[in-house]
Amino acid sequence: MTEAKPKTLDALRAALPSEWNDQGLRQEIKRMNDSQSRKIIVLDDDPTGVQTVHDIHVLTQWDKELLREAFEAPESLFYILTNTRGLDAEAAERINREIARHVHETAAESGQAYTFVSRSDSMLRGYYPLETDVLSEEIVRLSGHGFDGHLIIPAFFEGGRVTYGNTHFMLEGEQLIPVNETEFAKDKVFGYKHGDLTAWVEEKTNGRRTAAECLVISLEDIRRGPDAVKAVLLQAQNNVPIVVNALSYADMDVLSLALLQAEAEGKSFIFRTAASFVKSYAGISDQDFLPKNKLIANGQEGHGGIVVVGSYVQKTTRQLEQLLTHPGLISLEIHVEQVLDPAGYKQELERVIAEANKHIAVGSSVVVYSSRKLIAVDNKADNFKISQTVSQALVEVVQSLKVMPKFIIAKGGITSSDVATKGLGIRKALVLGQVAAGIPVWLTGNEAKFSGIPYIVFPGNVGGERTLLETVQKIES
Repeated sequence: MTEAKPKTLDALRAALPSEWNDQGLRQEIKRMNDSQSRKIIVLDDDPTGVQTVHDIHVLTQWDKELLREAFEAPESLFYILTNTRGLDAEAAERINREIARHVHETAAESGQAYTFVSRSDSMLRGYYPLETDVLSEEIVRLSGHGFDGHLIIPAFFEGGRVTYGNTHFMLEGEQLIPVNETEFAKDKVFGYKHGDLTAWVEEKTNGRRTAAECLVISLEDIRRGPDAVKAVLLQAQNNVPIVVNALSYADMDVLSLALLQAEAEGKSFIFRTAASFVKSYAGISDQDFLPKNKLIANGQEGHGGIVVVGSYVQKTTRQLEQLLTHPGLISLEIHVEQVLDPAGYKQELERVIAEANKHIAVGSSVVVYSSRKLIAVDNKADNFKISQTVSQALVEVVQSLKVMPKFIIAKGGITSSDVATKGLGIRKALVLGQVAAGIPVWLTGNEAKFSGIPYIVFPGNVGGERTLLETVQKIES
């Protein structure tokens, strides 16, 4: 009979050994990273993956010029935004192969090593195993060296995602909800059935990797300290899937130190993770949430800001409903049924663009959002076309802004990626930090349509019902 899992986080903590108590782990991790001539390169399948880090750069393109700059920079970590979660599988494969090739060539020129982290959704959506498989194949082809294991680490503490007993959970208040029981598991493109991550691996690989062959790093292992975790890692071979359980950064830091030690003994790993692992593995320090003055573009205080909302998850819709109660905020709804009609697209966009420019210029902030009725079909390719058409409409609004807003917020992964790369023309941005837990802020570069503007990347599945409203209130207060 299967042991019942605790229903609340408090009950789970009470049933477990205490966290490994070593306050110096993060500093030791950073010291070990700084002592290596190696770059940690995070391939981010949407722009939200920088939601745990600060004072590092994110590239939206991967040409040799940008990569050379990143390899020459003093930081041991940088991100490349691939946006593959918003693309079809063929495009995702092509992009990952191209990046692997460009990175390997640039690393060889600079005489540095590198490690890939494939960062994706903490709710298990995205192209697994395709992306880690492609990266692994390319590295073997280019270097002749393979990986002993690929670690699956979906815990994202800032967003209330934890992993215990090989099952990944979403926190609703204090309640632990297995993610396979949420709306995210029913995703039209990336849906899944299994909650146990070893079974999820078997499901996603169509049986090519079985649940039985997966290595597991349990919370009990982690709370015995780095040596116990390293012992598991040293067993890895043939790019075996390694499922990681974690409830906190204390757990993650134990894992990261053990990884660095195992790598020092010759083991090689690639990673499929959510955002929290990157902060730990790179040794990034904690930082307070950004104050109001870091969220407004210098000299643009007299203009309004713009919030762009494209995500259709229920959490986003509830957050939008709360945001629309903010006094003085101008509501501009894009009717999706009209923009999906080629005859109505131009007329609908012209209306919204004109209103947005008028209000922002006189100091009123606007929220531009797609109508909330989800239009979906059974065919995955057609669903992509629908989402891309809606996203393109939102991008055109940003492209057509005539005055610089005092801030820009984009809500949803695909939306924020398209606004960044197509709407604002960002090639390279500095991650300033976060405005709230799991909500990153970029500072746009000189090449952008609006340079030096804070760009708030608000994930679709992060925050409480009032978090989007509270973010705008913080700026407008």
